[in-house]
Amino acid sequence: MYNKLLKPISLLIAAAMLLPTVSCSNKKSDDIFSDIKLSESEQSWSNKNEKYSELLETYGSKKCNGVMAVATDDDIVYLYCEDTAEKDGKTPVSQDTVFDIASVSKTFTAVCILQLQEKDKLSIDDTLDKYFPEYEKGKDITIYNLLHMNSGIPDYMNNPDPFWNISGAEAADKQLSDILQDKTTDEQFLEALYNAPLMFEPGTQFSYSNTNYRLLAFIIEQVTGMKYCDYVQKNIFDKCGMKKTTSMAKDDMTYVPVDFEEQAAYGFTDENGYPVCPNNSRGDGGIHSCVSDMIAFDRALFGGKLLSKNSMEILLKDDDSYCCGLNQDKNGYSHDGSSLSCSANNKIIESDELGYVYVITLERTGNSVQNGADIIAEPLEDTGYTRGTVKDGVYINEYADIKMTLPEGYESIEVEDLPSVMSGFEKEDKRIESAKRCDNLFYDGNGSGNAIEISFLNTKLGVPDDSDYTEEEYLDDYIELMARAGEDDEDGWTIKSKDINKAILGGKEYVRAKSVIDYHGNTEFNYFARKIDDELMYIITMSINNDESVSDFEKLFE
Repeated sequence: MYNKLLKPISLLIAAAMLLPTVSCSNKKSDDIFSDIKLSESEQSWSNKNEKYSELLETYGSKKCNGVMAVATDDDIVYLYCEDTAEKDGKTPVSQDTVFDIASVSKTFTAVCILQLQEKDKLSIDDTLDKYFPEYEKGKDITIYNLLHMNSGIPDYMNNPDPFWNISGAEAADKQLSDILQDKTTDEQFLEALYNAPLMFEPGTQFSYSNTNYRLLAFIIEQVTGMKYCDYVQKNIFDKCGMKKTTSMAKDDMTYVPVDFEEQAAYGFTDENGYPVCPNNSRGDGGIHSCVSDMIAFDRALFGGKLLSKNSMEILLKDDDSYCCGLNQDKNGYSHDGSSLSCSANNKIIESDELGYVYVITLERTGNSVQNGADIIAEPLEDTGYTRGTVKDGVYINEYADIKMTLPEGYESIEVEDLPSVMSGFEKEDKRIESAKRCDNLFYDGNGSGNAIEISFLNTKLGVPDDSDYTEEEYLDDYIELMARAGEDDEDGWTIKSKDINKAILGGKEYVRAKSVIDYHGNTEFNYFARKIDDELMYIITMSINNDESVSDFEKLFE
C-alpha cells in the first residue's frame, strides 16, 4: 500500500497494486446471526434495543458492495448484505461470504509475533541479522521497527524500483506479475532485500511498507518451524472459532470479482478475477475471511483471549502514525486493505457506554457495483486529451501546455485510465469523480509521503447540466466531497481548513484551493485547477506531509 496519507488524493491509487490475500482451509462457521432476518427492501437488519439508537444513527443506513456489520461483545447491532449471489450463482451474499481481507491481515501477523514473544521464542528488540545473517543492514533494524513501519526498507510491491533494483513501468509491471503469479521465490525476495537501499535511518520515520510484514511472516516460520498459514490457523483461527477463515490458499473465496479483465490480462489474477499467489501472500496479506469470523476475531483479541494485557499494550502503542498491525483513530483503532478485487476495513471503537464496538466492511471493488452511481466509463474519449510523458525527470503534457520538473527522488506511476476510487461517495459525487481520470501520479520515493497528482476532468460529462462549471465551483465541490467521504469512511479523515484563491504556475493562472486534512496527523493539500477548453479541466493536486512548503512545489513549474 502506498503511504496511507495519499488516500485522499486518488483514494487510493495503491488499490490496484496491493498484495491480494489467500488461504489454508475451508469449513462452515458457527452462525451467530441465526435469529437475524434481512429486510427484503433494504437488505439490512438493525437491533431494536434502545441502547443502540445512537450507534444506529451513524451506521444504521450504511451500505456497501458486499457485507457490513456492526457488533459489540454481546450483540449484533447492524447487518447489511448486498443483494447478489456468491460465485456458485445460488447462495445469497451473507455474513459468511468469504472475501480477501488484504492488508487487514497485518493485524493477525502482529498478534502472532507478540504471542511468540510471550513464549520467549523471540523479542521485538531482536535485530534482523539474527534471523537473516546475510542481511548486513539488518544489524540496525529490529522486529519493533518492522511492526511499526519505520524500518526504512522499501515496499517490494508499491516501491519496486529500489527494492528489486529495476527501473521503469515495464519492469515494474513484469515484477508485479511475477509476484502475483508466485513466480518469485523466497530466496529471490531475500536476495533483493539484502541489496536494497534503506530509504531512511531505521526508527526515524514512518513509511508504510508491505516488506516489513512479509519479513515478520518469515520470522514466524523460522522460530516455530511451521508454515505461516499453519501457525495462524492453530493459534488464532482455531482459538477464535474462525471456521471459514484461511491463509495461503486458493479457490476458497466465495464473493464474485468484477471489473478484473485488465488485471487478468496482465496475469495479476486468474481468468475469474481471483488471486493466484498463495506463497507470496503471507504476513502482509494472505488471509481470506468473512464478517462473522472477523467479529469472532475482534471479540477474542480485545477480550484478552489471544494476548496478555502487557502484549495488548504493545500492540496498541502508536509509534509515529502506526501501532502494530493497526492504526490509531480518534476513538479507537482500525486497519483497511485493498487487493485487486476486494477492499476490507476492520474498525474497533472504544465506547464508554457500550465497551468495544466492531465495525467490519468486506466488499468487492469495481465501478460497476457502485451503488446508485451514474458511472462514466471513458470520460476522456472523444476529447482533445493526450497523455503526459515523463522523460529525464521532466513531465510534459503538450495539450495542457504544461511542463514540470520532478523533485529529486520522486517516482512516476504510469497507469492507464486510473480512476478515483469512489467508495462512500454520494451519487452526484460519484458522477463528477468518474468523469475525472488521473494522468500521472508522482510520489516521493524517500518516504516523506509527499505526492503530486495530475488529473483531467470532463466537465460536460461530470456536470451535464452546467456547461459553465468553473474551477472555483469544482474545487469547492471537491473539498466538500472529501469532507463527506471522510465522515463516512470507516477510517475517516476531517477537513480542518479551506481557502480558495488565484495562483500562477508556469506563467499560467490557476484557481488554487488549500485544505488541511487530519488523517493520522495533518496533511496539507493544494489543488490547482485550470480549464483548457470547453470540456476539459486540468487539475494538479499536491500533498505535503513535512516541512516543505507549496512554494517549493510551485517552483517545479518555472
